[in-house]
Amino acid sequence: MTVTIDVPPSQPPRVVKPEGDATGADELAETLYTTAGRYEEVSDEAAQIQYVQGWIGDAADAYRGATATAGSEHAAMATTVQRVGRAVTAYADTLRDLLRTYDEQVDRKEALDARRTALIADINATAEATPDVVAALRERATELRIDYSDLVTDHDDLQRRVREAEALLRQAFVAGTSLDRALSEDGGVPQSAQDAMDRPGAPGSGASPEDVRDWWEGLSEAEREAVVTAYPELVGSADGLPAAVRDDANRVLLDDDLATLRSKEADGTISEDEDQVLANAEEAERALQEADTFEDPISGERPGGLLYLYEPGAFDGDGRVAVGVGDLDTADDVAVFTPGITTDMGDTSRYTGQMVDLYEATRYNGDGSSVATLFWLGYDAPDEFYDPATLTEGRAEDGGRRLADAVDGLRASRPDDPAHLTAIGHSYGSTTTSYAAGDHDLRADDVVLIGSPGAGPADEAGDFSVGEDHVYVGRDSRDFVATLGDEGWVGKFGAGLGTDPSSEDFGATRFEAERTDREWHTGVGDAHGSYLRHDTESLYNIGLIVDGHGDQVNGADQSYDPWYGGPVDPEADREPSSGVEGESKTQQPGP
Repeated sequence: MTVTIDVPPSQPPRVVKPEGDATGADELAETLYTTAGRYEEVSDEAAQIQYVQGWIGDAADAYRGATATAGSEHAAMATTVQRVGRAVTAYADTLRDLLRTYDEQVDRKEALDARRTALIADINATAEATPDVVAALRERATELRIDYSDLVTDHDDLQRRVREAEALLRQAFVAGTSLDRALSEDGGVPQSAQDAMDRPGAPGSGASPEDVRDWWEGLSEAEREAVVTAYPELVGSADGLPAAVRDDANRVLLDDDLATLRSKEADGTISEDEDQVLANAEEAERALQEADTFEDPISGERPGGLLYLYEPGAFDGDGRVAVGVGDLDTADDVAVFTPGITTDMGDTSRYTGQMVDLYEATRYNGDGSSVATLFWLGYDAPDEFYDPATLTEGRAEDGGRRLADAVDGLRASRPDDPAHLTAIGHSYGSTTTSYAAGDHDLRADDVVLIGSPGAGPADEAGDFSVGEDHVYVGRDSRDFVATLGDEGWVGKFGAGLGTDPSSEDFGATRFEAERTDREWHTGVGDAHGSYLRHDTESLYNIGLIVDGHGDQVNGADQSYDPWYGGPVDPEADREPSSGVEGESKTQQPGP
């Protein structure tokens, strides 16, 4: 009896490789950014030479008019060339993604063709096939046909994405080809991007994070690429958008700043403000390099970094920035860390390193859940210990509102897959976090306050939106800053920033946070800055909280203020435990 088994043909006939060179596109973008910088230099120079002392009359008026026109036209050209450069940068990033997809599809086709060859060989080797053997061969053929069909669908999608990316790049060039277009307000902006930004819910319109999310979900893939390329400032700071989208937009801005300002620096035309922006941009670049190269201690994979917020000129040059380690869009456990006084964008790489340490501690001591940590400097932290703003809560109050908004954005971007989210505040950042949780309904699951000079508006842990049982406090007994909060019946004459959250009266869960080397390092900086260091009690316990196991922390007795004497910290005489962040969470640290 002749048995027929229909073996599907190899499909597609070949996997078509996207054309183009991403490195060459990057080089072109850098050239365009440099050119934009040249136009800016002319515009700046025109403003400087517009008025000549002692020169009046018709000729002087004509000269001023001509220089003003030249300055405005060069400024417009700078903006247009910059927009085209950003489009090229975005295209280079997209091309790299497309090429990775191409390589994956080539591997899939090779694997499918090998299965097809093996199936044909097995069919030819079967002289007298039993019904069971025939059924198994037919099942293999059916599965192969389905897998080939899936590859064809994915390959068609790849080619569509290639066409859309190339069309978007052409639109950006066409939008700035004529002089009239180049000098227009929207020079270099594709019409598709303008149309998308006119829809309800677009970033910059005052829409809620939920509305921004809905707006994004209503865009086609091509429209999304267009708005990221044309409006990276708005997209990169839009609460409600996926973190990966904000990262794409902010990296475009970063590449622009680095290339443009470095060219000005080389020419000697960079201003003092631009020099500070460049320093902040280079610090963000270093932080991302650290985050991007970090390897997960359990899986060995690179979870990658995210530039979640990037405004290097904000707050008079202090900057606003947020850098993540891990995938904020999918991680099971997310930690948002807010720093305190003296922090500006120049500290980004240092704090990103701490986010790497926190990621590691959470993974080492966790239950296998995926993790993402975020250094968030979205508020204007006081500049120095002696800064008058340090002794008041105004910056913390404003920062608390901003932090609550940022967390709302994270929540809105993941409505169907909420993460377990922990908000961690250090020093003045703990007061900022307290305002977010006390006055602005911070949508966190747990709150951790470390090295806190006071809990701001909250008199007790129950005042926080997360509830008393989800408020945790770490206080090194040698940390002078953490003694400034009001405790019991004794206030600190205005030196603190609210109730000491480690005290009995506040009622939070205090965890062990002593340094093993505390007898050798008694400086304020050592104690106050040690909470996220490797091999410390505090990092171990914070990792447990971030992982959702706050009930397993090593508890510490709360401080108290007896009527007969000054405040007492029971932790001061306890022998610190060795750090155990690399051990299982079931292995509790011992003396």
